[in-house]
Amino acid sequence: MRATTIKLCILLLLFVGFTNLQSCTKKAPEEPKVKPEPEPEPEPEPEKNLSYSYSSETIQEFNLYHKDQSKSSFEHTELSKFFKNRPKYFRPQTMKFKDDSLFISKLGDYQEAYKIKWENEKLLIYQDEDKSWKHFADKNDKDQLSLNIVLYNSELKSTNSNAVRTGQLYNPISIHDILSDQSSAEMKTIWLKINTIYSPEKN
Repeated sequence: MRATTIKLCILLLLFVGFTNLQSCTKKAPEEPKVKPEPEPEPEPEPEKNLSYSYSSETIQEFNLYHKDQSKSSFEHTELSKFFKNRPKYFRPQTMKFKDDSLFISKLGDYQEAYKIKWENEKLLIYQDEDKSWKHFADKNDKDQLSLNIVLYNSELKSTNSNAVRTGQLYNPISIHDILSDQSSAEMKTIWLKINTIYSPEKN
């Protein structure tokens, strides 16, 4: 009887050990693999380092102003009579962009540099004199830059003197940019406005 009991205990121990062994070696069911979604490609950053070169120009205004009003216009053939080579030397030949700066090259190895920013298709330059941003040029639908330049000759006659002033501006709003309240009444100004186009240089 005792032998039978011992056998039963041994069989029970073997059964329990086998059951535990099975539970240890049995693999847990694998979770279904989820295919990761591809990360979206980053949008290309706008090109910051570009060069533009002079392409063409059109005279938009060539007028005589007196008492704040346009009195007459001149023929294009008279341009050199009043301005000689000034338009050619004031007009930028190339414009190079590097990060947030604009570098302008003109005839005679004259260089200018400005801090810039874009507002949609408008290019603005920073003016140190009054700590402000000024509208400088525009980008058209052909990826060209359109810049207005103005040259002027002003004469103010009085009983005792005859004052002459000359100058040039980038993209003025109107002749009021150069006229003061005191001088506009009697000043005569020859006003030349030219629209210049710059095309991107191919790399």
